[in-house]
Amino acid sequence: MESLREKVSQRGGPRSRVVEAILVLLLSRPMRSSEIAGVLGFSSRYVSSYLSYWRTRGIVDYDSGFWYLTPKGEAIAREIYERETRRGSDEYTILAQKILGSPVSQTVKGKSGAQARGEGGEPLPFLAEFKGKGGSKLQERVSTGVCLINKMKGLIGDEELEVLMILVSHYARWGTSYMYLDQLQERLNADYTWLMKVLRELQSKGLIYIYTDPRLGVRVGFSKNVKQQLELCSTNTTTGE
Repeated sequence: MESLREKVSQRGGPRSRVVEAILVLLLSRPMRSSEIAGVLGFSSRYVSSYLSYWRTRGIVDYDSGFWYLTPKGEAIAREIYERETRRGSDEYTILAQKILGSPVSQTVKGKSGAQARGEGGEPLPFLAEFKGKGGSKLQERVSTGVCLINKMKGLIGDEELEVLMILVSHYARWGTSYMYLDQLQERLNADYTWLMKVLRELQSKGLIYIYTDPRLGVRVGFSKNVKQQLELCSTNTTTGE
């Protein structure tokens, strides 16, 4: 049976979870890019860049200030919706936030969407995955990972941060500083070309390495500099600084 990923790939569909969230959100109604940005916690410019790209692929279209799904885009969005939930009565906004790993909540009073997702504090999607799970070692690695992400915010772009969060999440869960490319691609549900572009950007900034293992495939891991930052974060976490 043909998988959703194969169908989406054939249709030229979403390259990341961010795009999936945007498409599901547009199932509710046409929206301005600023509205979408407010719900998902990104800048309007960031959302507009995604929408503009996928307009050229026939997934979304634009009219009188509003973005809406094309028939092709709606078909993909409904498949994403069905994949994520069996309950047809869920709010589209809640589902879009769920796809990104954000806590299920409405507007946080006194905070922008970006702040609600952890900018200026702990990255909530990262914390939510491990809340109440595991022992002290796991929670220590979670705190260390949060420390690293907070150091990286403002230094790298949103797409780079999205990929780095998956690597940090894997580190927190398993204590290893690398993943294989196919694992990373599956976690992000990402297009290969887009993912390699982002990985090369991270590599050029000295944050990751990319190594081809002849037996096991391409491995992506933290650079020596990032490992040093993790050690520093771990020390600060342990000492309570």
